Amino acid sequence: MKPREIVLASIVGLLLLAAAIGWWIARGREATGVASARNLQQWGIALNLYLIDNENQLPEVGVAPVTPAQEKAWFNALPVYLSQTPLADLPPGQRPKPGVPSLWVDPNSRSPRNWDPEVFYFNYAMNRFLQPKADVRSFKINELTYPGNVVFLVEVNDYEPAATPDTVVFPHGPGRGPRALTNVLFCDGHVAPVTRAALVDDPAARTAANAETGVSWFEQ
Repeated sequence: MKPREIVLASIVGLLLLAAAIGWWIARGREATGVASARNLQQWGIALNLYLIDNENQLPEVGVAPVTPAQEKAWFNALPVYLSQTPLADLPPGQRPKPGVPSLWVDPNSRSPRNWDPEVFYFNYAMNRFLQPKADVRSFKINELTYPGNVVFLVEVNDYEPAATPDTVVFPHGPGRGPRALTNVLFCDGHVAPVTRAALVDDPAARTAANAETGVSWFEQ
């Protein structure tokens, strides 16, 4: 084989290798996106059972730091419906850890730069606008005209149990632009991937008026 042919063969080989690596990376991202969606599906089951037991009242958002006193906060109220321990009752050795798959953690998540193992960490948070003020009750499901379009839980990378459009992360899909994806659990219990363009970039997504036609944070 001539030197030129060797070089061309090497280039082709490298291109094929790069394509294969890219394919495996994409498959890996897809798999972790599925794992996170399954976590949210479990939370959706817990939400529907909680609504039945609480006259359609949504759980409270809760505040940091996580404490057992917040009995009605989603992170303490919902796990029991999945035969899990409320978050505040988990001993230090069993608390969610970045990168360790659990009901609380997306396998695709990255550790915060200054992760504190003494503080409760999780990759999902409840829509803050479903309980606008801590001293005011959360909405009832029948007060949301289109609960299937209203955000309940979203993917985050934080210590805060409440989420806003500014705290959502988009670890799935192509790149980090408008087409980047995050998994969302809606108030009717279904889970769907949503783009940054629809969930964050669109100003109408924050308002309750948008709930009939698109994704809504139900901000009043």
